Amino acid sequence: MTRLLRSAWPALLVAAAVASWYSAPLSAGLLGDDFRLLEEVRRGARFESLGPGGFFRPVSRQVYFALLAPIAGGHPWAFHLANLVVFLAALALLADLLAACLPLPGVLAGTIYFASLPFQRANLTWVSGSQDLLALAFSLGSLALFRRRRDGWAALAYLLAVFSKESALPLPLALAAWACWLAPPSEGNETQRALRLRLLPCAAVAAAWLATTLWFRSRGMSWAGLSFHPGDFAAGYAHGIQSLLGLDDPSGLLGRLAHPGAPPTALVLLAPVALALRGVWPSPRRAHALLGFAVLWMAGFGFVIGPPAAGWSGFDYTTFAVGGALLVGLASARLGPTGWLMLVAGLTWWQGAAGASLNVANDRDRWTWTSRLTPYSLRRAAALGDTLGRQLLALDPRPEPKTRMFFSPLPSWAGFQAVNGPWLRALYRDPSLEAHPYTQFSESTAADHPCRFYSWDGRSLAPLYLDARDRFFQVGSDLLALGRLEGARHAFRRGLAAGENPLDHFYWLGWTELWLLRRDAAEQAWTAFGARDDSVEWMWQMRRARQALNDDRDTLTARRALAAAIRSGIGHPEAHAVLGHLLLTSRPKYGLLELEVAISLKPDDWLARRELVLGLFDARLEEQARSQLAGLARIWPEWRSDTSLARAARESERRSDRGPEASRR
Repeated sequence: MTRLLRSAWPALLVAAAVASWYSAPLSAGLLGDDFRLLEEVRRGARFESLGPGGFFRPVSRQVYFALLAPIAGGHPWAFHLANLVVFLAALALLADLLAACLPLPGVLAGTIYFASLPFQRANLTWVSGSQDLLALAFSLGSLALFRRRRDGWAALAYLLAVFSKESALPLPLALAAWACWLAPPSEGNETQRALRLRLLPCAAVAAAWLATTLWFRSRGMSWAGLSFHPGDFAAGYAHGIQSLLGLDDPSGLLGRLAHPGAPPTALVLLAPVALALRGVWPSPRRAHALLGFAVLWMAGFGFVIGPPAAGWSGFDYTTFAVGGALLVGLASARLGPTGWLMLVAGLTWWQGAAGASLNVANDRDRWTWTSRLTPYSLRRAAALGDTLGRQLLALDPRPEPKTRMFFSPLPSWAGFQAVNGPWLRALYRDPSLEAHPYTQFSESTAADHPCRFYSWDGRSLAPLYLDARDRFFQVGSDLLALGRLEGARHAFRRGLAAGENPLDHFYWLGWTELWLLRRDAAEQAWTAFGARDDSVEWMWQMRRARQALNDDRDTLTARRALAAAIRSGIGHPEAHAVLGHLLLTSRPKYGLLELEVAISLKPDDWLARRELVLGLFDARLEEQARSQLAGLARIWPEWRSDTSLARAARESERRSDRGPEASRR
C-alpha cells in the first residue's frame, strides 16, 4: 500500500476508468426488490423481516436502505452512488491485499481485472446488489484489519460481512491461511494456540450467524431454493470458474467479440498507467504460498455457493472472484508497459463483449450455463417497469383507495406485481393499493375492495373487462378454465353481489363448489339457478337438439335445447359434451368448461377428453392440456395414432423448449 500512496495517480486513473465503465448501470432505475426494501424501511419493518429471498441480511437490507432512504427520497441516484463508493472502497482494499505480496504491476493488474469482470455491471445496475458489494468490502476490510493484528475490529467487519450476505462465511478459513502462510517474517510463527485465540472472535460471529439463521428457520421459513447434493457443489465451482472467465452467457460470445461496442474512454484513461510500470520489478514474495492462498480462497468461497447453484447468477461470485484477482496479479507481477497496454486493451474489449449479451436463463437448473440475472435482464426489467408505470398512470391516474389491481399475463420477471405491489404503491404514492397476478384473484387478495383487471399483449397495457356488465363473471370463468377454483368462487360471489346476471353465476358457481368437494353448496347454487330433475323434459330437449343438428343443421336451436336439457338433468354428461363441442368454435372458453364438466361426470369419455385436450392446446393452456392428455393416455393408449393430437403435443413441446414466454396465454 505504501508504494501506491507514493504514486496516487495510477489509482485515480483506475477509479476514473471504473466510473466510465459503469456510467450506464449507474443511471438505471429501481427494481422490484428495491421497492420492497424501501417500503419495509418506510413502514419501520423490524430486523426479523427476512426480505427478498427469505435470507436474513439486515446490514445490506434494512440498515443500508434505512441510511440511504432519507437522502434518496425514493430516487435511485443516491443508492447507485453509494454502491459505487462501496465498490471503489472494495477495490482499494483489494489493492491493499495485493500490495502485501506483489509488486505494483501485479497490484494494478489484479485490481483492474477484478473491476472489469462482467458481472460487476449487474452488481452496479441493481441497487439491491449492495448485498454482494458490502459482503465483499467488509470481508476484505476484515482481512486487512486481521493482517494488522486488529483482531477485534476484524471480527466486527466479519460480522457486518456475514449479515450483509452469507457468502462471506468462509472468511475465517482465509484468515487462518494468511496467518500460517503469508504473515510477514517479522511477526514470527504463531503457535496454534495463539492463532486459535486470534480467530475466536470470528468463530463467535459465525456461531451467532448460525444461531440466528436456525432461529428464523424454526419460525417456519423454509430452505427453498437450496440443495445440498454433491452435484450442486460441483456446479457451483464450475459456474465460479465460468464467472472468472467472464462467461456469464457463453452462447454467442465469439460474435459479440467481433462487435463488442466497448467504449474507448476506459482504455484512454488506463493507458497512461503504463508509465508507472517502467523498470524491473522484483519477483512476488512467497509466490507458492500466495498461489495456495488464492486456491484456498476460491475453494472456501465457492463452497457456500453450491446449495443455491440451481439459480446462480454471476454476481454471486463477487467475493469468490478475489481469488481470481490474486491469480491474475501473481501472473502479472512483472508486467511491463507493453504488457499493461495489451492487458487493458484485452480487458476492455472482453468486458464490452460480455456485457452485450441479450440472453436470459429461463429455468432453474444447476447446469444452466447462463446467469439467471444479467445486466440485460436487469435493464429489461427496469425498462418494462417504466413502460408499465407510464401506461398505467395514463389508464388510471387516480385509483380509489384500497384498490386491488390484477395483471395478466405479465412476464414473471416484470417485478411490477412482485409480493403484493410495492412498486405500484410507490408509483401512486398510496400505501393502500395492492397488485397481484390475475390468477391470484381470490377472497384473500381481493376481498370486497375495488378491483381493476389489466392485460398485457407484449407492447401495451389495456383494461380487461372494463365495460363488461358481467365483469366478475368473465373473471370467474377465466379462473375456472385455469383451474383456480377458489378464485373463481370468489369472483362468482362478487358478481352476484354486484347485481350481474345471476343465472350464469349460479350455474358455474355450482360446478366450482362441486369440484371443491362442497356438494351441499353446489346443490344450493343449482337450485338458485333453476335446475330440477325431470327425465321426461331432459329426453325431449335432447331429442330436439339431435333433430336440430342432424336434420336442420341449426346449431343455435341445438344449443338452446341442450341448455334446457342441462337445466332438467344437470348431472347427465351427454348434454354437456355436445354443448361443449358446439361452443368450441364460437365461445371457446365456455366450450372448454362444458367439456370439463362432461369428463368430470364421465371420466372414460375419450372423445370429449380428446376435444378438451385439443381445445386446451389451441388456447395455449399448456399445463391443463398436458394433464388432460395424461388422462386420455390412460383410457386410450393409442392416442398417438391421432394426427391432430400428435401434432398438438409436438407443438406444445416446441413451445416449452422456447421457454415460458412462448407458451404464454
